[in-house]
Amino acid sequence: MLAMTADIRLDFLRDRPNQEETPDNLKQYFTDCVRDNLHIMLCMSPLNPKFPIRARKFPGLVSCPTVDWFLPWPEEAL
Repeated sequence: MLAMTADIRLDFLRDRPNQEETPDNLKQYFTDCVRDNLHIMLCMSPLNPKFPIRARKFPGLVSCPTVDWFLPWPEEAL
């Protein structure tokens, strides 16, 4: 924890000049930065037999995603 706070201290002071430099505030700043910048990518093929099972277990994966098409999909997958 001490090494992490030393690394983000200058950024904390620049971004939040009105907050006191306490371990709790530094930890909250780190958590906020991670939450704002963390991106997760899940890649699943609809041809995989487990795809419908996962779609039923985790409906958010199907109802809330951003789909980026990088290559043409086979007709069977559409």
